[in-house]
Amino acid sequence: MPTLLPPKITINIPECLLALLITVLLSWIVSFQQARADNKISLPVSIQESRFIAYTPRSFSIKGEKVSPGTRSGIRKDLEILHPYFNGVITYSAINGVEHVAEVASNLKYRSVIMGIWDPSSEIEINNVLQAFHKYPDLVSAVVVGNEGIYTKRYTTVDVQQAIIRIKKMAPSLPVTTSEPFYLYLTPEYSDFFRSHDLLMPNIHPVFEKWFTPNKLEDGVSMVLNIIKELQTAYRLPVLIKETGLPSGEAAQGYSQAGQARFWNELTNRFPSSPTLGFAYFEAFDTPWKPALMATEFPGNHTKEAYWGLYTTTGQAKEVITPLPRLKDHPHPPSTTPKPAQ
Repeated sequence: MPTLLPPKITINIPECLLALLITVLLSWIVSFQQARADNKISLPVSIQESRFIAYTPRSFSIKGEKVSPGTRSGIRKDLEILHPYFNGVITYSAINGVEHVAEVASNLKYRSVIMGIWDPSSEIEINNVLQAFHKYPDLVSAVVVGNEGIYTKRYTTVDVQQAIIRIKKMAPSLPVTTSEPFYLYLTPEYSDFFRSHDLLMPNIHPVFEKWFTPNKLEDGVSMVLNIIKELQTAYRLPVLIKETGLPSGEAAQGYSQAGQARFWNELTNRFPSSPTLGFAYFEAFDTPWKPALMATEFPGNHTKEAYWGLYTTTGQAKEVITPLPRLKDHPHPPSTTPKPAQ
């Protein structure tokens, strides 16, 4: 019995059209490679259009073994205070009430939320992030898996990568990264790890350098800018500085609201903002419970950890806010309206 073969189909493409297609394809490849070589991979548009502040709800705290969860009503009050000057927030976890930030931010017409995951092995946090992204796809702009946990040995690079793979499988278009002190990004053994992420979100704190004193504000800003140049040389990825700044206290250590304001004014005046580079203000509110928590991991005096906020615990703006231009209202993207449950 003869073998039945499907009829041969011949598609005739004019040589001129084929040449044009090949030319366009090669042009696209060259342009893409050149963009990478020139470090022109941009931050997502929603991140570019946002003025960010790192945010922990005032209703949230950790005292000893007791965690007081953030509340929806408390988060709403916080975001209402911040909204005249900030339209983007970065969180540190997606559990204990903090997972509600995206919902409240959507209701208040924020432009962007970058959601944090404190524990990369937490199924609850990963699921909360994925649910928020699928509900508010134009609001949740990125995910930060962990914060300085490799530095403090709370988890490993493998733990972070496993969480990223899980998130990418369920939400391929969602940019994912982690956040560590800047020097880890410049340590060769970690370069491949960071290079595999969608963007870089390092923490750059001059305050923790041995040479730094509160009267060396300009030197501190210069350090931040120099580290940025090193990162841009080492990586072909967009950069959003997640943490930098200066605390406003304690006065006995030479810190003040005026000094904090001068640091941020100097940084904003000298910062080379571009589609590939941005920064977040650190942080929203003072956290009086943080020094005791820090003391459980690191010896020494941590009183200044309570005073990083641009606002006090009562929500009063510090001097740093005074010169900051208020944001104009922007139309809320329609697709940030919650999607109906499937």
